[in-house]
Amino acid sequence: MFSTKHLLFIVVIATCLNLSTAAQQWKSVDDPTLPKAERMRQSDYEVSIYRDGVWKELEVNGALVSDFRPGEYDLDTLGSNRTLMGFCMFTDEFRTAARIRVKRQGAPFSQVSIRPTDYKIGYKRIDGNTIEVPLKHPGKKVSVEFDNDREHNLFLIPDRPEGRVTGENVIYFGPGEHDAGVIDLHSGQTLFVDEGAVVYALIRADKADDIRIMGRGIICSSKASHNLGDRQSALMFHKCRNVVMEGVMFRDSPAWTLNISDCENVLIDNVKQICWMVNSDGMDLCNVRHAEIRNCFLRNYDDNISLKNFAGGGSLYDIRFHDNTLWADRAHNLLVGPESRDDLEMKDIHFDRVRILEGREKAYPWLGTCAVMISDEGHFHDISFTNITLDNVRGASIFEVDFCTYRRLGRTAGNVLLKNIRYYGEQPPKSSIRGLDADHKVEGITLRNIRINGKKLTRRNLPEYVDTNEFITGLRVL
Repeated sequence: MFSTKHLLFIVVIATCLNLSTAAQQWKSVDDPTLPKAERMRQSDYEVSIYRDGVWKELEVNGALVSDFRPGEYDLDTLGSNRTLMGFCMFTDEFRTAARIRVKRQGAPFSQVSIRPTDYKIGYKRIDGNTIEVPLKHPGKKVSVEFDNDREHNLFLIPDRPEGRVTGENVIYFGPGEHDAGVIDLHSGQTLFVDEGAVVYALIRADKADDIRIMGRGIICSSKASHNLGDRQSALMFHKCRNVVMEGVMFRDSPAWTLNISDCENVLIDNVKQICWMVNSDGMDLCNVRHAEIRNCFLRNYDDNISLKNFAGGGSLYDIRFHDNTLWADRAHNLLVGPESRDDLEMKDIHFDRVRILEGREKAYPWLGTCAVMISDEGHFHDISFTNITLDNVRGASIFEVDFCTYRRLGRTAGNVLLKNIRYYGEQPPKSSIRGLDADHKVEGITLRNIRINGKKLTRRNLPEYVDTNEFITGLRVL
């Protein structure tokens, strides 16, 4: 005879086995045959917030993302081979912690990851399909991943409300969908995309000063051409000064998402991105001076931030990139170079307090979560990567500082600091620091307090984790 305790144990085991089997059978409701605009309405999740004694349903949107696997270079321009993730942007005053319930449709799940892991945000299981997540601060935007499924995950993106900006120089879009085509911003203008608004548009500005993009809405480029021959950036600013972008989401850019060239005094704060297209870099700063990028939450198919110099502009310098959370499905998360024409400099560049949620690129020369690609006749100096956390990325090396031929070889590189870098996950591929020859050396590089699954990088174990060559001077491992 079984006792009550034995029967309870059997029921618990049977339930766990059923949940595990069901989780393996779960399929997204995404239908790739639908038009892209229809696929943007996510149906995998229901999300609600508890306020004033009731549960209030929140809107969940969809975003196409890459199903990239190492070794592939998918030129699918329609998104038909992509998967659909969800994201929930919402505002709350956060006078107290917000209780958020997430229900995944379909079969029950076995376990849930909420990342960044170092936020240490737990969850309470409500039933086989639903969890409750406490969010204490709007700055902590997270990825919710059921049964390690990163292709159909959910971003929770909280913010505090932003008061509407009014005036004759304000271009305002309220809640609802808007087909705006191309929006040209001129000096003194503000584009305000309010909460609940989806604006289908490409945004341009040329030689404009004191321009702003603000709000809590979505700027979407899914209706623009994604053909390789005529696609354009979601945003292109050229020779502008005093630029501010704050709060909005950019979705489905056909090419570089934020294409900012030869501009000065740029502030990008609390911007979000989810893009799937080949070359849909998050932010390409070309010949830019005096820029600060902070508090952003980005998932892109390609490089999340890429710094470049092209002929006709000046050197790039004074770039501060801090307190951001990044997810690159391929290529780099933090990239300096490779394009640097006409003997220009890239210098005074600092990445600090960055959380990396994904990086899968293994193909040379694109590998490296944090990278300096020394090429194209450029000079690369005074660059730092500090307080970087790699949170269970799947395949990318930690850093690369390497001479490589993108179009032409670089000229000089030095004074590079990598400090307080933490890696968690499977053993990563080797990183690299390599000069080219006796005339093209990496001069002065410091590796300080780099820990791989808790193990500190030292001079003794350096060959286990980093490839080097004889064309390096002043290498310190501390």
